[in-house]
Amino acid sequence: MEVGEELMKRVDAVRGFILKSTVPIMVEIEDNKPVPVGTGNLLRINDRHFIVTAAHLFMDNPSHLEHVAIPDSRQTSGYTRILNMQYTRPRNQHVDVAVMEIIHPDSVSALKDNWNFLTLDNVRVSVNPPGGGWLVGFPRSEYDVDGKTMIFKPITVMTALLPSVPKGAEQPVLEGLDWFYEYSRIADVVGKSFTTTPNLEGASGAAFWDVSGQPEQGFWAPEGFAKIVGVQSSSMHGAYMRVKSWWAVARTLAKLDDELAKAVFDKLGVAPGPTSAQAGTTELGEQADPIG
Repeated sequence: MEVGEELMKRVDAVRGFILKSTVPIMVEIEDNKPVPVGTGNLLRINDRHFIVTAAHLFMDNPSHLEHVAIPDSRQTSGYTRILNMQYTRPRNQHVDVAVMEIIHPDSVSALKDNWNFLTLDNVRVSVNPPGGGWLVGFPRSEYDVDGKTMIFKPITVMTALLPSVPKGAEQPVLEGLDWFYEYSRIADVVGKSFTTTPNLEGASGAAFWDVSGQPEQGFWAPEGFAKIVGVQSSSMHGAYMRVKSWWAVARTLAKLDDELAKAVFDKLGVAPGPTSAQAGTTELGEQADPIG
């Protein structure tokens, strides 16, 4: 097999692994008529189940949290209502991450049947941004309906870290929390090469992945090296995408209760108090507790 073919097979395998846990988030505003509002990723800690996303999806209409639904696949007429959840976000409104714990066993069971829940083994936490990564999400412009079938077309963008905070980025920008990556109108999109990019509205809440750690030899599997490192918060089409370090998600989880605090600390080294993201890194900004 030629090098190019082998590389494409690896790229497809990584993308397939990521898409198993990347879900469109919908709101059933009218009965049997859910509409997409963002993207999330499924996470399991011990025997508890979560959707990690961006907090701003529900900021204007908190009542929509009572009507969240997840489609059964990327092309389907069925969906799972999240019948009961605990929604948590940092008190600091600038820390645009949120955690939804799925409580109802029927909702958990249905999501397990159709999707894959990641674990903390699939996460890496740092205040230092990787030099590049993948954004995998569901832009609203790529959503379509054919009769009763909902069609979600994901986008996978390969991007690189910007050398400085872009002009016009909303303040405050917290060092170690806010990362900025290229999002040009022409970008490297997996499956399409360099092509015109869509507006990222609808991809908010999607995970940002570091896939740089793949081994050159030996056993090769995406789940062994592909790591979530952030959550996409906002973007300026033709300029940049803004990513929140997964440090903020880890802190949010750790603050929920003692069980999650222990799991997050044991696996990621993140404590619920105002500590550094992990041993050997610098403190996150100058504030004692920017997460709140």
